[in-house]
Amino acid sequence: MRLPAASALALAGLIACAGSYSSGPVQLSDSGIPPGSAGGDAGGDAGPDAGSDGGPDAGADAGCAPLTLNGVNAVDGCFGNAPTTATGTVNTVNCSIDISLGTSTGPCRGTVSGPSNAFDGGCQSGFYTCKSPSLPGTLTCVYSTTVCLIKICDAGMTCP
Repeated sequence: MRLPAASALALAGLIACAGSYSSGPVQLSDSGIPPGSAGGDAGGDAGPDAGSDGGPDAGADAGCAPLTLNGVNAVDGCFGNAPTTATGTVNTVNCSIDISLGTSTGPCRGTVSGPSNAFDGGCQSGFYTCKSPSLPGTLTCVYSTTVCLIKICDAGMTCP
């Protein structure tokens, strides 16, 4: 019985000290200023949202960069680290590339993006799923739990 009596006494003390409250008119605007008295709406939409291009401030869409691999040195880690060559040209219209390798792992086909031609595709008719942050560069290829690397070297440089 002590808990209900203490609760009732605390509630009575709060009510005695509270004085009176008035809710006043309820405003539904987010600032407490009645709607329509803050200057009104600025007008229609500010224009198309995002659009298809970043505009002049952001520059052109990333797209891809022109690139021709003309028999550049390569090392095919998916084929016993065999030294080979890589040949292919980026199609800058659809940002795709077909890379012929001198081993049975090729061809490698996929899309490229950005100024470094990041590669996303597959090799050996899609047997391997491959990615690379750049071309030329190292393709990391995966099949099931197997991971292998295909290194496509810069033109004129030797591959390690």
